[in-house]
Amino acid sequence: MSDYNVNNFRSAKQKVNEFYKSIRAFGILEMSQQLRKYSETFNEPSAFMKGFNDNMVVPYQKIAKCMMSTVPKSALSDFAKVNSTLSGIPTKQISRLFPYSIQTNPSFFKQIAEQQAHFSKKMSQLNEYFQEAQRHFDQKYRELEPVISCLKNCGWVITPFIEIDELFKLKGKSRQFCDQFMINYYTKNNYKQFYQEYEALLQDFTDDEESEKGYLEQLELMEKLVKQDFNNSKVLISTAVSILDFKFVDKMGSINTNKITSHHDIVSYFNDHKDDERSVLDYLSFLSLLKMMDNFFQNGRFRVGVENTELTRHAIQHGRYDPNRFKNTDFIKVILLIIAVRFSTDIDNIN
Repeated sequence: MSDYNVNNFRSAKQKVNEFYKSIRAFGILEMSQQLRKYSETFNEPSAFMKGFNDNMVVPYQKIAKCMMSTVPKSALSDFAKVNSTLSGIPTKQISRLFPYSIQTNPSFFKQIAEQQAHFSKKMSQLNEYFQEAQRHFDQKYRELEPVISCLKNCGWVITPFIEIDELFKLKGKSRQFCDQFMINYYTKNNYKQFYQEYEALLQDFTDDEESEKGYLEQLELMEKLVKQDFNNSKVLISTAVSILDFKFVDKMGSINTNKITSHHDIVSYFNDHKDDERSVLDYLSFLSLLKMMDNFFQNGRFRVGVENTELTRHAIQHGRYDPNRFKNTDFIKVILLIIAVRFSTDIDNIN
């Protein structure tokens, strides 16, 4: 072998060794720790897995830069498949990354293949561990479905900003307990949590859409008024309900038609999409929003009198709900519904 080929081979070998050193350090120890962390905190793994692939891709690119000749896919077929599984890089690309000098060195190639086989086995074990953790995760949060239903009966929707683990405190509790829990959650520390979510709504409500500017101004003015005196919310609920109606129809892509928010459409949409593939946390948000909208947009029985009608959009907008019955938390509930609609990814462009 010429001096040029020897030096090139040594350079490539050094790069490969560095690559596998990082794999052993990051890919086994770090990945094990991270997967355990994600299984314990029940976060989505996608961001971590993307970062892992990025850490695999970059070393491959460094190796490729010092390559001279390339070899056909057939010569490294099995090897490339293993690397593709580990890294997420297409097999076709990997088959062109290693030089002929490495491929034709049996002992060196065997060493790399053994390392890859060992790492692949570890990865398989970690994948099984992660899948088991995911099953526990799904089962754990599925147990919150009765809590979502209880909150719906109290008029509460869960938003993307709520600390969802807090809801486990409500498992098996009465409707009165759940209602008081949510009241305390959003009113303690001078409505701190409520105002934080309200601010998120204001910041994200419009992207310079002309049709939304007027509604945004109303939301900003309402916030100013309730911060002056939260009792002002009693004269703001009708306006908040109008914005909710607008935003729901807007999210469904039908604002420039004669279509209005219909209780029957909400029920139909829920039934058509309840079995869509989604994460369990997304499903809980979907369940909470659609069930609460179903509840809130039902037609009321006006013959029972304004002193007995249920708090629904229909009763409020038609003046069939006695304003003396309004509570500060009723305003909070409507604003939270707007927030849940605004940040929902499950009701975009229903048509």
